[in-house]
Amino acid sequence: MSKLSRRHVVTAGVAGAGASVLPAFVDEALAAPQTRFNLASPNGQAMLKKYAVAVKAMMALPSSNPLSWTFQWYTHAVPTNTTKTAAINSIFGPNPSPQKALAQAMWNTCQAHFNAADEPFFLPWHRMYVCFFESIIRAVLKDKTFTLPYWNYSVVAGYPLPKEFRMQNDPLWGPLFRPNRRAPVNGGQAIFTGIGTAMDLNPASALAQPTYLPAGVQPGFNQALDQGVHGNVHVFVGNGQGMGSVPWAANDPIFWMHHCNIDRCWVSWNASGHTNPGGAWLSKVFVFADANGQGVKAIVKDYTNTVKCNYNYDALYRSPVVAQAPLAMVAAAPAPKAAAPATIATQAQSGPVALTAAPVTINLQAAAAPTPANAAAPAAASPLAAKVAQLPEDHRLYLVIGNIKADAPPETMFRVYLDLPEGAPSDPINSHFVGSFNFFDAVPHGDDHATHASKPLTFDITNAAANLSALGKLKTEHTVTIVPANEPAGNSKPVVADISFVEQ
Repeated sequence: MSKLSRRHVVTAGVAGAGASVLPAFVDEALAAPQTRFNLASPNGQAMLKKYAVAVKAMMALPSSNPLSWTFQWYTHAVPTNTTKTAAINSIFGPNPSPQKALAQAMWNTCQAHFNAADEPFFLPWHRMYVCFFESIIRAVLKDKTFTLPYWNYSVVAGYPLPKEFRMQNDPLWGPLFRPNRRAPVNGGQAIFTGIGTAMDLNPASALAQPTYLPAGVQPGFNQALDQGVHGNVHVFVGNGQGMGSVPWAANDPIFWMHHCNIDRCWVSWNASGHTNPGGAWLSKVFVFADANGQGVKAIVKDYTNTVKCNYNYDALYRSPVVAQAPLAMVAAAPAPKAAAPATIATQAQSGPVALTAAPVTINLQAAAAPTPANAAAPAAASPLAAKVAQLPEDHRLYLVIGNIKADAPPETMFRVYLDLPEGAPSDPINSHFVGSFNFFDAVPHGDDHATHASKPLTFDITNAAANLSALGKLKTEHTVTIVPANEPAGNSKPVVADISFVEQ
């Protein structure tokens, strides 16, 4: 990372087309990368104490200050009790100012959660967001050695929300408390209590994705991580005015520890040899406030690795190893070519299906006559049984839910079952279970209520179908059953649609 003295910084509003593209940080960088620590470690605890002091100081700043807690929160998304326009007018008044122009350029820019077409920016945008936030804390504390710690919720000791975030009246830790969390979470229980399972905190399925972007119905690493453990943690922790809702999430101080860990997943995926794609998307520019409160432009291509921000992690996830490549590589060898998707069965009744407090079962019908069974499958085999019996080694079977949407956060997880017999499952995780999903990214907000579209959900059902076939439990006419972990919030009205089985 190159050094740059403050006298070289252009201090201008960034709303105009002539804004300069500036380096990410104006403080002189340390020669060696700085380390982000597990918040449970001694070094992480030391950083967490500094973080609590900084949060208190930022919350005391006026909302018009780019270094303030509110200004940074609204960068992710403006809360649902106002609009971006109304919030800017309320905070800055009618007259123009550099801070007002900066808010106009920065706020509501987590575009992956506003428009499905912008999903590739999920990881680089949040890396930028966390990096600039980290630099602001260094400025607030006047401490260049500060690094944001990460919350490793994928290990047993990390299942509960760290106690420092639950001490409402503590002089030091009180600023890290938020009331808009689920009761078990602020009560110190595992965050998935009453709503999910420990497996929902494991990023292994995302880390196993061979490509960054979707390939056919395979979601790719970026989207799999977003829809999976990322969204699960949001829904586990907060309610509809907290971590469980995109517009409110960044008001919870645990948000930043969560996104440090999500970024750690990306570093882990790259470190195991996976590479990020090239293309025009790398030229996308986002605006952030630097440590001086000045607007700067950040280019995606500079944030596909950690060089620009000059940091590393004290430990990484172990992900499936592929051919090694430099961590700083942006575009490398072409990604493995995925097989063309072939639809096996589709939702029998078209249109959205409303999810309620009771299990909902959706019938599927074969897209075409099943392939004649070979000697390994009986003549009357179901479509999936026939496919399992002759599935090529490099193919998998997937359940795809093409469209999910809710009017408000349902504040629960939903479990998905293949060919479940009638009646609610006595064991939520049984041989028919294929996975869980959340609605964190499927609730319209901001100005996208009319145009909001979700990303498809994909579940690898190969093993489940093979097990059920061996047990003789696959139906000849398949069903998908969706069961809420808890009753969805009354105003949420969650729906799903376009359900299919696909071979790829």
